[in-house]
Amino acid sequence: MARPTFKGYMDNLQVKTGKTAEDFWKLASKKGFVKRGKVVSKHSEMLAWLKSKDIVLGHVHANFLILCLRLRTDDPKLSIQPRSGLIARDTRITKNNIWVMRNARSKGPLRLNENGSR
Repeated sequence: MARPTFKGYMDNLQVKTGKTAEDFWKLASKKGFVKRGKVVSKHSEMLAWLKSKDIVLGHVHANFLILCLRLRTDDPKLSIQPRSGLIARDTRITKNNIWVMRNARSKGPLRLNENGSR
């Protein structure tokens, strides 16, 4: 199955909700999530709003829409830098990889050397 494109996601959102990206921008402004052309609220607050009974988006579509809002405002929280070195290159499911995934958040950014250890 092909990966969905940016345009494909936006088209799906428009079909599902009947609203364009501009409509969502205006709604976010009315709700106070966007002020003076900047996103001023937390990601979790916008996510809860988009998943609520007002809009009824799924988790992935809601996150995509938040990304669209942040891209429109050139939000400095977005990073275009690759995250190489933050995760193990070995994608096999092993006990060690599961431990690393579970504990990565509690210990800050995870940096692994070439043999897979911290």
